[in-house]
Amino acid sequence: MQNKISKDTKELLKTCVNLLEDKHVIDIKGYDVRGKSSITDFFLIGSVRNDRQMKAAGGNLIRQLKKLGIKSSHKDGEMDNTWVVLDYIDCIIHLFTIETRGHYKIEDLWEGCEIEIRD
Repeated sequence: MQNKISKDTKELLKTCVNLLEDKHVIDIKGYDVRGKSSITDFFLIGSVRNDRQMKAAGGNLIRQLKKLGIKSSHKDGEMDNTWVVLDYIDCIIHLFTIETRGHYKIEDLWEGCEIEIRD
């Protein structure tokens, strides 16, 4: 059993989920990978329908978190691509188009690690 999630991390996850849902990102899942990954403690994965939605969701997430003083340490992929990774150290966010997510199936890597990300 994993340790409890810190209040700050819970707030970050909740804020990210809310911002993604505001831009209609679907099928958002959270994974607690503490002790299983050397690069982060949590993953959020969500799907968008097209490159336009990717741009809107990813751009909004970056802007809104920056307003809260939370900056992405790294971004991989372009916002008009089919897969974007945003690294917030404690949490890495993967945004996929539906087709690309279905192709890579990265959730399979973290089977058994899914966590509840909504209240």
